[in-house]
Amino acid sequence: MELRRIVIVDDHPLLAIGLRAELERAGAEVELPDPTVGPDQLVDSISSRRPDCAVIDLGLPFDGGGSALIGPLVAEAIRVVILTGETERQALAHSSGEGAEVVLSKSEPLVDIVETILGVAGGQTVRPRQREELSVELHRLEAEQNRRHAPFSDLSPREQQVLAGLMSGHGPAALAERHYVSVATIRAQVRSVLRKLGVSSQLEAVVLAHRNQWSLEADQT
Repeated sequence: MELRRIVIVDDHPLLAIGLRAELERAGAEVELPDPTVGPDQLVDSISSRRPDCAVIDLGLPFDGGGSALIGPLVAEAIRVVILTGETERQALAHSSGEGAEVVLSKSEPLVDIVETILGVAGGQTVRPRQREELSVELHRLEAEQNRRHAPFSDLSPREQQVLAGLMSGHGPAALAERHYVSVATIRAQVRSVLRKLGVSSQLEAVVLAHRNQWSLEADQT
């Protein structure tokens, strides 16, 4: 069998070392870069190694976790396997949507994990039905998010900023100071927010935004 070069990025040393041992027993060459250095450094480190496959844990200890690595690595033509203890379907669907070849659970038998990783490293298409199911799930989740965020789409950029400020606990006076406008202007913008969202108080607006998982950043993506 042709030598397969594999990189494992996981901050659980026992799992990473055990998986490396099994992959090396199967004839692969495996490296374990430091998972704590941050996403940019990890992407550079992995890309410089040019592995046939990168095995990524979603729960890495930096902002965005392992998800932050998927897109940049796929852009470098590196095949990605997600190996995670995460069970939330949204996280798994987004991983597949970012370009991961397959999403594996850490609870799966080790022999199946090793076989799947070697298959991906060898250029095989593995578990195509899983990718199809996760793609359907991702589209469903995106449609649901669009439905939840629809009431907020009519807000102007400044009204969105005002709503985000209310969600952070800032009152009209603080928002007026922050945006260099009068309190009367902020109060007028708050009234417009309430009218467009169909609520009668600032508290209701904030509750509605939280309930629908709206944020200024999410609305701008």
